Amino acid sequence: MNKLYRNNRVTKEELLVDETIYSQANGFLGTRGTFIEGYGEDFEYNQTYLNGFYDKYNYFYEENLFGFPQMGQKLVNLIDGQKIIFLVEGIPLNINNCEVISLIREYDLEKGLTIRKIHYRTKQNYEFILTERKLVSTKIKELIAVEVLLESINYNGTITVKSYLEESIKKHLENDPRLYGGENQSLNIVGISKKDSFITVKTLRSNLIVHTKMIHNTLFKTSVVNQKIIAEKEYLISPKKGIKLDKYLIYTSSLYHENYLKKSEEISKKVAEISFEKLIEKQKNYYNDFWKKLEIKIPNNKYLELLINYNIYQLNSSGGESEYHNISAKGLSGEGYEGHYFWDTEIYMIPFFILTNPLKARNLLMYRFHTMEQARVEARNLGYDKGVKFPWRTINGEEASPYYPAGSAQFHINSDIAYTIIKYFEATNDLDFIIRYGFEMLVETARFLKEAVNFNGQYYHLNGVTGPDEYTTVVDDNYYTNQLLKYHFEYVETLYGKYTQELSEVIKKIKLIEDEVLCFKEIAKKIYLPFDENLNIFIQDASFLNKKKLDLTKIPSNKFPLLMHFHPLFLYKHQVLKQADTMLSMMLLDYDNEKILNDSFDYYESITTHDSSLSKCVYSILAFKLKKYDLANDFFENVLETDLLNSQKNTSHGLHVANMGGSYIGFVYGIVGLRIKENYLVLNPLSTEKISSYELNVQYKGKNVNIIAEKKLIITTKETVKLKVYGKEIKLNGRYQTTLKKTTVFNFSKK
Repeated sequence: MNKLYRNNRVTKEELLVDETIYSQANGFLGTRGTFIEGYGEDFEYNQTYLNGFYDKYNYFYEENLFGFPQMGQKLVNLIDGQKIIFLVEGIPLNINNCEVISLIREYDLEKGLTIRKIHYRTKQNYEFILTERKLVSTKIKELIAVEVLLESINYNGTITVKSYLEESIKKHLENDPRLYGGENQSLNIVGISKKDSFITVKTLRSNLIVHTKMIHNTLFKTSVVNQKIIAEKEYLISPKKGIKLDKYLIYTSSLYHENYLKKSEEISKKVAEISFEKLIEKQKNYYNDFWKKLEIKIPNNKYLELLINYNIYQLNSSGGESEYHNISAKGLSGEGYEGHYFWDTEIYMIPFFILTNPLKARNLLMYRFHTMEQARVEARNLGYDKGVKFPWRTINGEEASPYYPAGSAQFHINSDIAYTIIKYFEATNDLDFIIRYGFEMLVETARFLKEAVNFNGQYYHLNGVTGPDEYTTVVDDNYYTNQLLKYHFEYVETLYGKYTQELSEVIKKIKLIEDEVLCFKEIAKKIYLPFDENLNIFIQDASFLNKKKLDLTKIPSNKFPLLMHFHPLFLYKHQVLKQADTMLSMMLLDYDNEKILNDSFDYYESITTHDSSLSKCVYSILAFKLKKYDLANDFFENVLETDLLNSQKNTSHGLHVANMGGSYIGFVYGIVGLRIKENYLVLNPLSTEKISSYELNVQYKGKNVNIIAEKKLIITTKETVKLKVYGKEIKLNGRYQTTLKKTTVFNFSKK
């Protein structure tokens, strides 16, 4: 159960993709699944990241206009310590120097462990089997541990082992706007010790420090060469006697530790007494508990079960451990999007945590609260006197988007955050969070938008904004933005009316008066939601239908994603979508006019490229709702396989973590038909020919709800929970059984 295997993948593209697939993280620290012995090729580039550990760099504009961000932010690749070279007669064992007889890779999701076994044949016909086991500790958050076993099949003699601690430098360039293209150097070495095997570095501009120490389970001769620490030892090896080596890497930082040197020493003493097997045991204990609560079981489709649980595993590993950091678009698995946090977290990732680990959901929302002052500065920067504008892309809370049409103009991020605060509260009843943090965020984000709208005597309009679809920018009255604003503003009024007494202190703090609340109510009532009577659809924005449709059937498949091959001004002139926009709003707010929903779905689906990995999960959920089961199946399967099949052609840059959240909500919202409501949890589970049975647990109001779909639908709770099952409201404390709804044929083709 829950073991992912990939064998004999040794081309450059396969290796770079599998580095991502076999990446490991614990929410703080993450590293990619590179070969510890390296490749011996120019594309060799070990990457290890610490959540929130970033540096700044200068932006350069030919026309540097007012309000443009002057500095970018990027997640910094840390000092690397995973490299261990095995020299046979002076030649390193690696794929460049040897023939690969076989390569077996395993991700043991039950232990949080990756295992790689590679069979090498040298040019002298010596054969070796190298087995590497690696983990990023869930118990000691600062620790990466590696165990290497080298076995000889037909070689008797001496092997020199060199273990490195060094800066990892990227040697190859990629022409992709989703990758950082600036200077490579971000760290200054401020301390290095041959005796204690550590390197301390400081970022050039953000002034953050990380201290990296390596420890081996045997004595090495250590030297410092060109600011690299090299630990060296000679071993005798034979078919009867192999080489076994454990290597521990400890990362402590000024970002997380008041005294990072002291913390490093404490951990060093601790790991000196812990064997690699003991670390695995601790990992296993953590994941035993994890899977008891979070595993989705699909007994009759193990392929699908593995995909969705792999996605859950990686999403959980990507963040949520700290309320001062968020989850980047690639988690801690790669350098795509420079490690920035986006709206992805709120809309696609946090729903998973709300339903499985509300503490992590709260942590992720608290990150936004802690960056409110930076968001306030950005609101003033954009010319508004009230409220806050959360950044489109950021690490430290400051806006880092240099291309405002598809960045800063996405005002909807304020209501995205508001939406998630609302859903968190509805699912958890965490009134303490609302009183201390949530209500203030709801009001301050609303104040910015209140000032941004204008009234023409009949409707309120929001002009010059960009919705989720980044192929249509700086438009008037984006439906998604306006509809989420409406929902956002209405809930401010609801909380103000329902919890006036409880909120009295924060109301006083933020100087909220009743007239302002009534203004929110008025705007919500009269915000313009563009609709076309002839097509019977909500219009993506006020001018969208005036544009010519782009015939996607005439564009060669190698020209996708369009953003890589067409100038933005060409895309902006057409009706063409990068991702779900209007349909995303309808999904989030559970729009229930089936005729309008269906007509809107058919219209927008035909012009959506899905160039964003955030798109297909939305269409899948809506297709399930509209009983378009074949289409729902196709979209859902594509979502699940995005990284494993490299369907977006950029898995090598890191995991599509929001898509992983999308795979969870695709299953839970689409197949299970779950919706979070204030007074009850909605469930409309489906059974299909290929997904005829499944089991999962979700949390609602602090109580566990177990859902089993077999021949019958069986729901079990140990405490009273209000549910709405197939339209019937029930109070459940115990076991509820009813007939399970079945769909038409719904095939998942096994890859």
